[in-house]
Amino acid sequence: MEMKLLESQQQLNSELNSSWLGSFISTVIGNIKLSIGNIHIRYEDIESNPGHPFAAGLVLSKLSAVTVDDHGKETFATGGDLDRVKKSVELESLALYFDSDSSPWSVDKPWEDLLPSEWSQVFEFRKQDSSSTASKTHTYILRPISGKAKYTKVHIDEAKRSGQALQNAAVDLDDVTLSLSKDGYRDILKMADNFSSFNQRLRYAHYRPSLPVKSDPKAWWKYAYKVVTHEMKKASGSLSWEQLLRNARLRKTYVSLYASLLKSDMSRPVVEDNEEINSLDRELDMEVILQWRMLAHKFVEQSAERQHAQQNKKQSWWSFGWTGSSKDDGDSKSFSDEDWERLNRIIGYKENTEYIPAQQDMKLMQFYFEIRMKHNASRLIIDGSECLADLSCEDFRCNLKMYPEAKVFDLKLGSYKLLSPYGLLAESASVVDSLVGVFSYKPFDEQLDWSFTARASPCYITYLKDSIDQIVAFFKSSPTVSQTLALETAAAVQMTLDEVKRTAQQQMTRVLKDQSRFSLNLDIAAPKITVPTKFRPDDVHETKLLLDLGNLILRTEEIWDSYSSEEQDMYLNFNLVLNDVSAFLVDGDYHWNDTSKEVNLLPVIDKCGIALKLQQIQVESSLYPSTRLAVRVPSLGFHFSPARYHRLMEILKIFQDTNSENNSSDLAHLWDQADFEGWSSLLTWKGVGNREALWQRRYLRLVGPFLYVFENPESTTYKQWSSLSGKQVHQVPTELTNGVQNIVALHDSGQVNPK
Repeated sequence: MEMKLLESQQQLNSELNSSWLGSFISTVIGNIKLSIGNIHIRYEDIESNPGHPFAAGLVLSKLSAVTVDDHGKETFATGGDLDRVKKSVELESLALYFDSDSSPWSVDKPWEDLLPSEWSQVFEFRKQDSSSTASKTHTYILRPISGKAKYTKVHIDEAKRSGQALQNAAVDLDDVTLSLSKDGYRDILKMADNFSSFNQRLRYAHYRPSLPVKSDPKAWWKYAYKVVTHEMKKASGSLSWEQLLRNARLRKTYVSLYASLLKSDMSRPVVEDNEEINSLDRELDMEVILQWRMLAHKFVEQSAERQHAQQNKKQSWWSFGWTGSSKDDGDSKSFSDEDWERLNRIIGYKENTEYIPAQQDMKLMQFYFEIRMKHNASRLIIDGSECLADLSCEDFRCNLKMYPEAKVFDLKLGSYKLLSPYGLLAESASVVDSLVGVFSYKPFDEQLDWSFTARASPCYITYLKDSIDQIVAFFKSSPTVSQTLALETAAAVQMTLDEVKRTAQQQMTRVLKDQSRFSLNLDIAAPKITVPTKFRPDDVHETKLLLDLGNLILRTEEIWDSYSSEEQDMYLNFNLVLNDVSAFLVDGDYHWNDTSKEVNLLPVIDKCGIALKLQQIQVESSLYPSTRLAVRVPSLGFHFSPARYHRLMEILKIFQDTNSENNSSDLAHLWDQADFEGWSSLLTWKGVGNREALWQRRYLRLVGPFLYVFENPESTTYKQWSSLSGKQVHQVPTELTNGVQNIVALHDSGQVNPK
C-alpha cells in the first residue's frame, strides 16, 4: 500500500506536455495493437457454504484493438496521419459465471507441471465430437456478450468543417443479459458472509498473537481487550487528554524513527526489517501507519531538497568551472540534421505548435461517446431453467457530448417489458422512445447553468399477486445471513442514503445561495394499473380494477416580464400538474390500448387532476416565507353502489396476506439477535400541532447501530426504527423533566442546542 501511494505521487508530479517525447509517445499509442484471447479466471470455494461447493469465473474469448484506415483495414499511422487516427475494437464472448454445487476441478498432477495443451483441456469446455453435447456447462451471471467499438480522432480543421467531434468513440453491444439463480443467490450471500468475517479479523490482525490460545492465553486476553477498547473508542468518537498526549508522542517517535531509517539507506523506499518499527505497528491501525509513513517520506524529500539547494549555493561562486555542461555534445553525434528531420516527420512533431489553438470555438465538440445495446435483460432463475422474472429492454442508447464548457448527456430507451410465469407484469405502451432524458450543463441556446428534460410514455402494469409473492420469496428463502453481514449491509445502505440526502441538501442549498438558473421539464405518463381478480359476478367474467394515474408534468417557471417585482425575483417557481387520473371496474377482458370494443364500465373515480404551484425562496429573508404552496383541485367525482362495493371488497382481499403471520414467524429478522432489548417509555407528541406530550410504553431492541421500536416482544413487525449513525445520546437534566430521572434524548451530533 505504501509503495502504491509513492508511485501515485510520482505520477502526479510528472506532467507530459506537447513536446518531442509527447509526439513520440502519441505515435506509439496511436499504433498500439492489442490482442488478448483465451482468458479464463476461476475461483473455487468449498468453505463458505459447507456441503454446497461453488465456483465463479471470468471468461474472455477475444479482445483486439488495431489502427485502421478509412476502409477498415489495418494500417500504421505516421506523420500527418496521426492527426486523424481510427481505432477498431472487437470483443468476443465476455462472460461471468457462478456454478453452484460444483466440485473443484481435479487434475492428475500439480497445476504448475501442466502443459499448455493440458491447461486448455481443463479450462476449455469443448465437445468430444459433433454429435455429443458439451461435457460441462456454466450457470452464467453475465451471459457471453460480443460487441464492437470504434474510436476516431480528427484534426481541428476537419472537425470545424464537418461539424464532428475532435474525438469520437462508439460502443455497440448486441445482447447483454444478467441472470441470478436461487442457488447462486444463496452461495453469494454465504461468500459475502465469509469475506465479511475475514475483513473483520483482518482489521485487527496486527493485534493478533502469533501463538495458539493454549500456549499463551494471557496474550489472547490482551488481544480481546485491545479490540474491544478500539471499538469503544471508534464508537464514542472522542479521546481523553491522556490518550491525545500519548498519540502525539507516539506520532513524533514513529515519524522521526522512520525518517531516520529512510535517510540511512536512500536506495530502499520502504522500511520493513526494523524490529522497533514492527513493534510500533502492532499498536496502530493500518490507516494511521500509512499516514505517518507518508509524512516521514515527505520530511525526507524536503530534507534532500534543502541539502541539494545548499550544495548548489556553495558551488555557484565558480560558475565557469562548475556550470559548464557538455550534455549536448554527445547526444546528437549519432544523428545528423536530416535524420532528426526525418524522425520528426515520422512522429508528427512540430516545434511551437499546440493541438488546440488558444482562441477555440466554444461550440466545437471536443469529445463524443456513445453506447448502443440492441437487447439487454435481467432474469431470476429457479429450478435450473425456469424463469421467475424476466425484465427485457430493447434499443438502449446513451451518449455524452463534451464541449469546452458545455456538456450534454442524452439517454433513450426503445421499449421494455417484465414477464413472469403467470403472465405479463409490465410493458411499455410505445416501442420507440419509451423513455427519453437529456441533461445539459451550460446549454448554448439558453442563459442557464443547467437544464434537465425527461419524457416517458405510458406503462401498462398488471398486479399478479402470485408472481410478486414468488419474487419476494426468492430473496427471503435464502438461509439466515449472519448478523455481522446484515449489520454491515444495513449500515452501508443507511450511509448511502444519508450521503445522497446530504448531497442533495448541499446541492439545493448551493443552488439557492448562488442563485443558479436551471430548467426542469418533466413530462411523465404515469402507469396504468390493472388488478385482476377471480371474482365472477355473473359466473363468467372476472372482475378487474383499472387505475389510470394520469400524466405528471413538472416545470420550472421563470419571471421574464419587466414588471416582475423584487419579491417575485427572490423565489424559484415550480409548477406541477397531475391530470387525467381515474379508476373504474370492468367485468371481462379489457385492454388499455383497445377502445374499439364496447365494454360495460363501472366508474369509481371520474377523471380528475390537481395543480400545484411551489415557490422556494433563494435568499432567506425575515419579511417573506421560505416556502409558498398553492394547490388547486377543480373537482372530484366518486361513484358508489352495492355492485361496486362487492367488487371492491373482493379486490381488497387480494392485498390481505392471510399467511403473513405464519410466514413472518418462519423468517429470520435482523432484530432477532438484538444486543440489548427491554421495555421502555417513549415520548410522543399528539394533538393539533403536536402540542400534547404523551408517554407510551414500548419494547425496544438495539441491534448494532439501529434502534427498533415494537408494540410488545411478540410483535413480528416494528412500529418505527432509527439509525444511530451520526447521533448522540444526551441525558436530560431533571430540572427539565419535573424531577423525573433516567431520561435520555437522541439527537443529531451536529445539533448546537440539544435542549
